This record gives sequence, C-alpha cells and structure tokens, in this order.
Amino acid sequence: MKPASRLAGIELSLIRQINALATPLSINLGIGEPNLEPDETLCEMARTAATTPWRYSPNAGLLSLRKKIADGTPFDPKTEVCVTAGTQEGLFALFQAWVDHGDEVMVPNPGFVAYATLARICGATVVPYHLELPSWRVDASAIAKRITKRTKIIVVNSPSNPLGAVIDDATLRTIAALADDHDCIVISDEIYREIWYGSPPPSMLGMGRNVLVANGMSKSHGMTGLRLGWLMGRDEILKPVVTAHQYATTCASVFSQTLAEQVMSDPAWNGEWLDRVRAQFTRQRTAALEAIERELDARIEPPAGAFYAFVPVPSCDTETFARTLATDAAVLMIPGVAFGTAGEGFVRISFAAPIDQIGIGIERAGRWLRAAGR
Repeated sequence: MKPASRLAGIELSLIRQINALATPLSINLGIGEPNLEPDETLCEMARTAATTPWRYSPNAGLLSLRKKIADGTPFDPKTEVCVTAGTQEGLFALFQAWVDHGDEVMVPNPGFVAYATLARICGATVVPYHLELPSWRVDASAIAKRITKRTKIIVVNSPSNPLGAVIDDATLRTIAALADDHDCIVISDEIYREIWYGSPPPSMLGMGRNVLVANGMSKSHGMTGLRLGWLMGRDEILKPVVTAHQYATTCASVFSQTLAEQVMSDPAWNGEWLDRVRAQFTRQRTAALEAIERELDARIEPPAGAFYAFVPVPSCDTETFARTLATDAAVLMIPGVAFGTAGEGFVRISFAAPIDQIGIGIERAGRWLRAAGR
C-alpha cells in the first residue's frame, strides 16, 4: 500500500523534527510557543467556559464570537468571519477551497514552512518572493514581476515567522491592489500582530476586495493548544472556505470559542494583558540580542514583532548544525533552511523562554561553535 500521491515528498516539518530531538536536559529555543502563564482572570474565564454546553457550534463558529471579532470592521459577522481550529486549519481550508493543480502560490522566502507545503499538497507551483537584508524588507515591485495568469494566492506574513520583520502600510496596500488587479487572493497571516515592539503593525484588513486575514489568540494569549483562530474577508471568498472547514473539523472547539469570547468581552483586562505580554517579550528580546552579540558574534536588526531572532551562523549546512547542536549541546534552534532556500546560513532562535534559559542556550551554542573552530 502507498499513501496518496499528494503527500509525495511531504514530511513532518524540520521544526518538528528538531523539536523531536529534545531531552529533559535540552533548552528549547526552537518551538514557536509563547512562554505565557494565565493569570487568575484568564483562569476564571476558562473555568466559566468549561461549564458551557459541549455541543456543536455553527460551522463558521458561534455568532456571538463572530460579532466580537468583526466589531469595528466593515465585515458581516454572519457571512464574512469563520472561526477555525487555529490559523493553521484556516490556511488548510483556504488552500483546499481555492487552489487547484497547476495554480501558482506566492510565498515569502524565508517564510513559515506551512505555506509552501499546503500549496504542494494541492498540486500547485510554489513561487517564492525574496526578502531583502538587512531588515528583510518586502519589495512589492518584485512581487508584481512574479505574478502570472496562474497566480491564485499571495501569502503575506507580518510580523514574520521566522524573521520578526514587519511590513509597512504602503507595501501592504500595494500588494492588496496587485491582488485586485490580477484577480488573485491575498492571505495575510497576522497571528503575531499583537506582539510588537515600538508601534503596532498595520493590518491588511479591508485593504482590498481580495484580502483574507488570518488571526487568533494562540500567540498573544498562550492558547496554542486550544486551537482557536479565525479568517475574515469578503463573503464571496470566504464561503467556499467555510465549506472546506466544515469537512475538516465541523467547527472549532466550543470551549475555546467561549473562552475567546470572554476575553473579547473584557477589553480593559485584555488591554492590560497584552501590555504585560509585550513588556515580557521586550525583556526577553533584549536578553536574546545581547547574548547573540556576545556569544555568537552576530549583530542583527532588532525584530519589530513576534518573538524570533533570525541569526547568521558560520555554517553552510544549518540543518546539520541544528541537529548536531541538539544532540551535542542540548539546545534546540531551528535551521533557517526550514523556512526556504534564503534561510540557509541562519538559525531561528525563539526568545519565548525564561531569560536565564535564553542566556544559557545561546551560550551553549556559542561554546559549541568555538570548540568546533567555527
């Protein structure tokens, strides 16, 4: 017996492969999971959510939650919001609904591994667009040159995983206009939008007729395991996505939906929570950048969002480097090549970890490099 041909060449991501090498002694600077602990208010919200009836919600999610998500936007919560089992499932439903064999999907390089993989599962051609060092700037004119009649989706991710880079408002508007002009879809993955340093990143929400925005609470509220996200965009684009979502999951967890609705119903607490989250990650970012300069002899532009540092390392094979580092030095970092060909020569360091662990993990990596004569 053979698995379906659509999975030919598809395997668990390098992110998961590296994390599978963890031992109880490992320091994990690899997985993209915020080190956030719920306060008593959030715990009480969870206890209340646990007492709600455990029944299906509508496929697109509880209407009361969709109204909260759409509040302050021009979108109709009845037809233009879909609550999903995390943004990952939302992306899967989008690709299943809109991408055919032979279509082209434009993805950032470096960029999150799922974008290209989902395109390949659908039989599409992956068309990478490169980001410019040192700030990993997105050049909208370069995207425009790569659009063809077969372009179906342009993926935008800001703040970026793995880079922490933020795309400016003017560039986002140009990309939205390109999608309208060429009748293709932009999916703007904004799951890290609440984690920023300095000023809030712009959103693509409402920038164009063909823009679909993905967001959720996994990163901002430490709810990665609760699998709660959403998509928002024009009903004509979203309707087939809801159908694909139905057959993937029926509906997102009603417990998670109820908890998210409670969070959104208390804007004062939520604002204070997000302020604390950003303050925590600011301290962790500072610790990471100082350790990176001291131990890895690398100075990078401070990431403007998310909780990742994309760091150059003196190795031409970062996958081997990361695997060796995991086994020999007991520290996990993700090889840059996991995020595309332009990531070779870099590692992604997650500073979503206690400050002492950040320092020890990066020191171990530096010590290993020095011992290896790199």
